[in-house]
Amino acid sequence: MKRFLKQPYQLLEWFLILCTPLLPLFFTLPYRINLFLAWEGAYRMSLGQIPYKDFGSPIGYVFWILPALFFKIFGPYVLTLIKTQVFINVVSNTLFAQLLKKFGIELKGRILAISVFVLSYTLFNFWPWYNHLVFVIELAAIYTAVSYVYGTKKSFLNPILAAILVVLAFLTKQDTGGLSFVLMVCIYAYASFLEKSFRPVGWFLLGMLSAIGVLIMPFTMYDFGYWFNLGQSPHFSRLAFTDLLDEFLGASKWLKFYLLIVVGIILYQVKDIRQFIVEPRKVVPLFIVLFILAQAAVIQITSYTPLDGNVYFHSFFVALLLFIFQKEFLVEKPFNFWVILFLIGFWWSNVYWVRFARGKVLPMLAKPKQEEVISKNTYLLDTASSQKMNRGNWVVPKSLETFKGIKIPQETIDGVKKLKEMPILNKQDIRVLNMTELTPLAYEFDLPYEAGEKVPLWYHKGVAFFDREVEIYCQKIEAGHYDLILFQDIPDVNNFYPYEVQECIVDNYVYQFKFLAPRIPEISYIYVYSLKRK
Repeated sequence: MKRFLKQPYQLLEWFLILCTPLLPLFFTLPYRINLFLAWEGAYRMSLGQIPYKDFGSPIGYVFWILPALFFKIFGPYVLTLIKTQVFINVVSNTLFAQLLKKFGIELKGRILAISVFVLSYTLFNFWPWYNHLVFVIELAAIYTAVSYVYGTKKSFLNPILAAILVVLAFLTKQDTGGLSFVLMVCIYAYASFLEKSFRPVGWFLLGMLSAIGVLIMPFTMYDFGYWFNLGQSPHFSRLAFTDLLDEFLGASKWLKFYLLIVVGIILYQVKDIRQFIVEPRKVVPLFIVLFILAQAAVIQITSYTPLDGNVYFHSFFVALLLFIFQKEFLVEKPFNFWVILFLIGFWWSNVYWVRFARGKVLPMLAKPKQEEVISKNTYLLDTASSQKMNRGNWVVPKSLETFKGIKIPQETIDGVKKLKEMPILNKQDIRVLNMTELTPLAYEFDLPYEAGEKVPLWYHKGVAFFDREVEIYCQKIEAGHYDLILFQDIPDVNNFYPYEVQECIVDNYVYQFKFLAPRIPEISYIYVYSLKRK
């Protein structure tokens, strides 16, 4: 222990890995978009519901496994989702640090690369989301594959483990999962080339078939083929070549800049291609970074929310620079190290400034607004046409157990309170259709869930809700199947909650009231309807 404490840089490395993910727990965070999906899937699975048997989803079920487990431990609260992500971020930081070790990057170089990884990626991912989790699983697969190529003992268990991770990634999000498969095939094919044996790639492919048999085939007896999005009808492919070309040529400045540098490094390093190709400690890092850059270019099209969901590529590029030029950077010198670390913090200041510091610092520095002053913050009038949701005045509800420690609009709290006072909620065996982002109301009001192969987990038109579902739900609504219906209107989003179903609701149910939904940045309302009394 004393020897460890004498190593301040080791302490700093472990602080970045283990402690920075805890930072969101010390802030009161606002409810954000898409949490309804993370919460409901985890809650349903924590109740014992089986994906594709009890609910349908266009993505796989792996995303909800950890949140469901954490719901069992800490309770089905929105705050539990943050605790889940803390654990995921610790794992991702650890995997990235271990991968840097595999690449031979020294301690101070690792700290610099980990700092970029934390500031640019894990620090602002404080809510669980499948586009983030799938990369963490891919990172585990990369570490596994690199360990095999670099290792002296070649165990068949390694490629099999990598194959299992790839299938888990695919069942988290199809695009990154599919790209993970391509990356692993390339790495193990390279290992087969080095060993002059088909065994590495053969074991990997055998592991893939086995993992598919265990993790996917049991669900095909349900409506898996309909729900899981492989681009088949009624789904559609997210990858359009025109979108990819337009985004890459019209934007993607960082990606193109990094690609230029990496290609320059390859041209600089490769003197004899035949000699270079048999040096895995040079080939593998370069190939992985090139692949990550290409992957990031694809992901920004196929997984466009959140907009910065692919920024992990910055960390890989910095890691490559440190891998090749750590001696030239002289990062072992304390002065050089601290200067570079400071500049990394300056580079990524937007992450902690916007999310944690700006709201507290700027009010203390800002001067009172003057009507005659035209500036960046005053040139637009605050009119109805330009109005967006302001979460600066959101509050933590005292009366809603599932939202403890989470901020939502006061108008939402008042609306839920009014909803809770409706006599219909006291009915035995009440049937409620909740087509809103307030899915935690199921636990809050102890509402039962509909279950079945044709019940979607969420109601996004064209993504998880199609013409078949419109017909099914309109038939139920016309038959008076539900006692109470909640429908959320999001005018600025293309066809989110299906308006065809709302038309059926309006024709057959009585409008009661509406209240503000906790959504950023759009102004959105939740409408409450009750069954017409005959």
